Amino acid sequence: MKMVKSLLLGSAAGLVAVVGAQAADLPVKAKAVEYVKICSAYGAGYYYIPGTDTCIKIGGYARFDTYVNAVGTFNPAITSAAGTIFNGPGVGNFAYPFKDSDDNDYLTRVRGVIDLDARTQTDYGTLRSYVRFGAEWNSQTGAGAASGSGVYFERAFIQFSGFTFGYTQSFFDTGLNYMLTTPLSGSNTWTTLAAYTAQFGNGFSATLSLEDAANRTTGVQMAGASTVASISSTTIGTGLGYTNYQAGQQAPDIVANLRIDQAWGSAQLSGALHQVQVTLPLYGGFYPGLSSSDSWGWALGGTVEFKLPFLAAGDSIFFQAGYQEGAANYLGLSGTAQGRSVGVGSIDLNQVGSFVTASGAFYTVADAVAVNSFGDTSLTKGWQIQGQFRHYWTPGLRSALYAGYVSYEVPDNVVAALDFNLWQVGVNTVWSPVKNLDIAAEVVYSKVDGSAPLGYYQAYTGAGTSSNPTTGYTLAGGSTDIWSGGVRVQRNF
Repeated sequence: MKMVKSLLLGSAAGLVAVVGAQAADLPVKAKAVEYVKICSAYGAGYYYIPGTDTCIKIGGYARFDTYVNAVGTFNPAITSAAGTIFNGPGVGNFAYPFKDSDDNDYLTRVRGVIDLDARTQTDYGTLRSYVRFGAEWNSQTGAGAASGSGVYFERAFIQFSGFTFGYTQSFFDTGLNYMLTTPLSGSNTWTTLAAYTAQFGNGFSATLSLEDAANRTTGVQMAGASTVASISSTTIGTGLGYTNYQAGQQAPDIVANLRIDQAWGSAQLSGALHQVQVTLPLYGGFYPGLSSSDSWGWALGGTVEFKLPFLAAGDSIFFQAGYQEGAANYLGLSGTAQGRSVGVGSIDLNQVGSFVTASGAFYTVADAVAVNSFGDTSLTKGWQIQGQFRHYWTPGLRSALYAGYVSYEVPDNVVAALDFNLWQVGVNTVWSPVKNLDIAAEVVYSKVDGSAPLGYYQAYTGAGTSSNPTTGYTLAGGSTDIWSGGVRVQRNF
């Protein structure tokens, strides 16, 4: 009996041990998972960040570009901002504005970009932060440099209760553009700024903005800034250009606009004040960097866009015009939203025996130029006008047409050869076989000319003579034109 009892107890103990082991392997009930929820307050594509009341939207694009006679974002090889294409990966003797056999005829770029838009509703309105950045691969990373990759940065700003702080589109601009290129006519600049926008209702608003002048400063050209041995139809020197006598930045640009947005379209009137800070040169009796002077330039701009749904859904047209004194970048001229041009034109070089022949045009761009040998300067002037029209042939096929004109002038008491005119016309077609996929091609014609033939001109500087100019303006007038364009394939998400 004792043996039977012991056997039963032992069996029971073993059974309890086995059951306990199996119980330890059973899953414990997990805490409730907080799934990502759709946020409908700000439109499609927003989701709540788990555990917060902040909504976020993630987007971006992958893009392939190839350019002919152009660089980044289809910028024609006719400005110093497109100078990369003027010096290929080999070792060349000439950079911008000289075009020779060392230069590339085409370039490629691949870019991947992510944008993050986070918004939170507060007692003071919407708190928004926006960041757009990525990376790119270029077949030429710089003048004389080979292919490579790099970081691409576009936007980073905070908006709260009418205020905007960060790096974004200048409030002088509307940001409208139907082209793949950034036109040379019309202001289109991104910059660091601090701004306040007041909303008056019915689509009316006004903005006051303090904007970093770095991307707006085209410089100050002094006599004696550069020299060239000779430039004619038979020989040419290598120093074409000028030294920038811009002094250190002391004040931001002051920008304001009035804007209306309605069902018919939109309109904006803009104004800007731009400080021109000059470091006085040695030849005027000053030591560069120790003395400076300043003056204030200004610019006005206007844009109006009309929606044309009676032609086709999505059709629209806009016109833009502007005028500047001492604020040349507000005319455009650079072909990029993240830089400025200090020269326009292109000079083709060819070697015939021991001679180098030259044809084309080159004109400097500056906010101010010297008017005498003492470093006194006077502001440049200019005006621009452009128009763009976009038409949808079908919902998946659209085209855009662009025409623009820029007139740039220096003071009458300097050198007339610095004046120039610039024309541009362009057309593109974009096919979207499926949603968020664009396959596009664009062609642009650009022409620069002035009143003087290609040659060397000098203003009196107090050093050298007209027969032996040791210092002076290094100028090349003339005229030139260029066809540029390319192909883009872009997938947005």
